Amino acid sequence: MKTALQPVEHLGKFERLQLVQDLWDEFAHESDVETRPEVLNELERRALWRDNHPNQGKSLHQIAQLLGVHL
Repeated sequence: MKTALQPVEHLGKFERLQLVQDLWDEFAHESDVETRPEVLNELERRALWRDNHPNQGKSLHQIAQLLGVHL
């Protein structure tokens, strides 16, 4: 496992799944707007790239197809 995941690699499959579900629920309940400068800077950088390269991005549907995921 990747280094960041080593603290949870001892957990079983279903325990890891429960951890993911708990984290997802926690994220869903957070209503705070992101204000960290590094995150806002990254969002601005990506928006500028998108504006400067209008035909190079991919839609969510295209990405799902590439990954073989059905939405």
